[in-house]
Amino acid sequence: MGETGERKVDRMKKREKEFCRLTVVLGNPQTAAQRAGYKHPDEVWPELFTRADIAAEIRRVTREVSKVFRDTLLCSVFRLMTSDNNDAVRLLYHEQMSDDEIRQMNLSGVAEIKRAKDKSVEIKFFDRIKALDRLSELNEVVTDSASAGGLLEAMRLSAQALREMRDREENADAG
Repeated sequence: MGETGERKVDRMKKREKEFCRLTVVLGNPQTAAQRAGYKHPDEVWPELFTRADIAAEIRRVTREVSKVFRDTLLCSVFRLMTSDNNDAVRLLYHEQMSDDEIRQMNLSGVAEIKRAKDKSVEIKFFDRIKALDRLSELNEVVTDSASAGGLLEAMRLSAQALREMRDREENADAG
């Protein structure tokens, strides 16, 4: 009987789980291995990356990160779409505002603030329609599991090729 992927992940070492998380976040398995604490990351990552339990955990973390990214985008655009511009207008008419007062303002709808030489102020706001269009495009990219799967597959094949090359070198040195 084979183990379920969840049980295999439970048996993974803390450093292996960290390697999986960092591989997804950084997109670089060698750097992930180094940051996870492996002494020889250039040798370890190809070994790790070809293991089925590691690949399953990387896919799981990728799905989780994609969901968080998508939710963050949705929240950001919702905030942009629902922000009022009252604080930006208030900023125009109050010369002496403290840093704390400015920090408490909701300026999420503001794209740019310029002060001209004549001391006039120009405020540009985000185009809400363009923001919705961009959100739609980004959502398609984030939810396109084929592109994420293709990247992981390419990394897996690279790790396998590197591992095979090292095995051939070791066999040649031994022979």
